[in-house]
Amino acid sequence: MGKKHHGRSGGRRRARRQRYVLTAFCAGLILIMAASAGYIVYWYVNQARIRAQGDRYAQLYGRQAATAAPAQNPTEVATEAPTAQPTEAPTEKPTAVPTEVPSPEPTEAPTPEPSEAPTDVPTPEPTEAPTEAPTPEPTEAPTEAPTPVPTPEPMPVVVDVPLATDAPRATPNGDTLLLLLPTAPPVQSGFSQLLGINPDTVGFLEIEDMVSLPVLQRENDNEFYLTHGFEGGEAQEGALFMDGMNRLVPEDDCLIVYGHNMKNHTMFGRLSAYGEVSYLRRHSVIHFDTIYENRAYVAFAAFSASMEPKDRHYFDVRQFVFDEAEFDKFVLKLQSRSLYNVPVDVRYGDRLLLLVTCDYANREGRFILALRQLRPDESETDAWATAMQAQPKNTGAPR
Repeated sequence: MGKKHHGRSGGRRRARRQRYVLTAFCAGLILIMAASAGYIVYWYVNQARIRAQGDRYAQLYGRQAATAAPAQNPTEVATEAPTAQPTEAPTEKPTAVPTEVPSPEPTEAPTPEPSEAPTDVPTPEPTEAPTEAPTPEPTEAPTEAPTPVPTPEPMPVVVDVPLATDAPRATPNGDTLLLLLPTAPPVQSGFSQLLGINPDTVGFLEIEDMVSLPVLQRENDNEFYLTHGFEGGEAQEGALFMDGMNRLVPEDDCLIVYGHNMKNHTMFGRLSAYGEVSYLRRHSVIHFDTIYENRAYVAFAAFSASMEPKDRHYFDVRQFVFDEAEFDKFVLKLQSRSLYNVPVDVRYGDRLLLLVTCDYANREGRFILALRQLRPDESETDAWATAMQAQPKNTGAPR
């Protein structure tokens, strides 16, 4: 009897343990499913939020307004040219001063006073006329003439202004080196609303079916917009931003734009699609408009590289200004590392654009898409037709 009772109690304990294990497994499975569902919901909600923001920024930008900007710039410059007014002010003053000063004094002093002197002096008091007329009246006439000394007051203005304007002109000589500092062209009116939200705006990037977002820049700062959005608040997706070392005036030979490789395919989350030659053939031309000029670019290389100098797949991407030999060497490196051959001609004088995002194929990896600006004699259709001839490489080039 004891053995049977012990056997039945042991069986019940095993059954309870099994139920506990099954319950714990089901609870864990439910938690995993709930977490997965929450992540998926968050994924889509975040994606929708970022895309909605991008759509709003694209509406604020308006590429048509930007293309019309050059026609409006002359009027804006004419209306906003208060610098020309100070030069007009001194020119008007010297003309007004000589006309006002000599006219009242010679006409009023000599004519009215002698006319009144002969009428009043002989008739009322002939005895006092010789004593008072010669002494007080001639003395008063000269004393009253110099007293309105407001005439010399405008003179310093007339004298100082020409001296200030003429000073820079007297310095050059045979040994003087004159340097012409570059001035920024007028900002396109299409960027006015974006600049009103964030004055760090330097451009707008458009890639068909992928990206339509403003590009920001903080001088010598490549950290801030990794964690902050376009409107300045903290955001895990950050913002698209140009390298802090890049310059638009005078413009560098190579501009670099960075963006996060977001798993929800926002920002540069789909840039690695250019690793497939078929995708490049369909989307070879992109637009990157700066605040000064609208531009189209054509892709000619794409590859993954490491940012670790000791890594064998290292590529020094942060290069901005070249002489002719350096430019040719840099382009050759880009083309040799590319995953495919694109028959796009690149030569010294072309402006380059690199789009860079994180990549996990290498240590501290980056995926790099290299493009060059379309030349004045090229159309987007011509550039697209050339890129359609791209062919994947069969070599073991480092990725």
